[in-house]
Amino acid sequence: MIKIKIESTVITHVGLIRSNNEDNYYINGRYKADNSVNAEGYADNEQRNAYLYAVCDGMGGESFGEVASLIAAKTLAEYQTTDIRQSVGDYIQKANALICDEINENNGIRCGTTLALLYIYGKKAISFNIGDSRVYIHRKGKLLLLSEDHTEAERLVRMGLIDEESAKTHKSRNQLTQHLGIFPEEMIIEPYISEEIKLKKGDVFLICSDGLSDMVDNDDIADILAQKEKDTTEIAKELTEAAKAGGGKDNITVIVVRVG
Repeated sequence: MIKIKIESTVITHVGLIRSNNEDNYYINGRYKADNSVNAEGYADNEQRNAYLYAVCDGMGGESFGEVASLIAAKTLAEYQTTDIRQSVGDYIQKANALICDEINENNGIRCGTTLALLYIYGKKAISFNIGDSRVYIHRKGKLLLLSEDHTEAERLVRMGLIDEESAKTHKSRNQLTQHLGIFPEEMIIEPYISEEIKLKKGDVFLICSDGLSDMVDNDDIADILAQKEKDTTEIAKELTEAAKAGGGKDNITVIVVRVG
């Protein structure tokens, strides 16, 4: 594959309300290995043949949400050297099975996690998602959502029963219709897959949990991502601070990826 220059940074933060951080991340082999860590940052600017990033937003009682998100991130490391376009189905099946095993071992107490994944290969990119963690691209001043929320509110939008503006405040906006941690007899998990994107110099990708997207509107996110004079670490910090300023009601995880 053709090597391209990529600059990337992740920040995960517990937010201002929660006592534990159920989010996890994956950035080219690195993830949050210690569930007791509530805030962490990491920058990866190494040149590679391909790049793999993900945000996992865990859910579940009695601290099981962070277990589910850790399983999803840790399992993804086994697929770092694969072409995730071909192996994503196998990965999802394996991660989901491991989370379901965890549920069984904990007397049926449910836990789960979202998945928002970005794969950069050659001069192209593609995203996959399950749940409501998001993948965006910022290009030439415009912010485009590459992922599709798997929520009850978004389902109502697709049915034409409510509009996108109403979905932002709808009571079912955080009610997931898909996530990892669903038993096979209950549902077949099907990720949303974006169109393949041909990279352009200056493209900035954002992968985030809803701790950012629920607290900061898209116009403000776009303004922060548009700052060419700042590196990805500065931008990730600014996005995290904006989420806290917006209320910080949930855990916040952001990965900023810039194409050089």
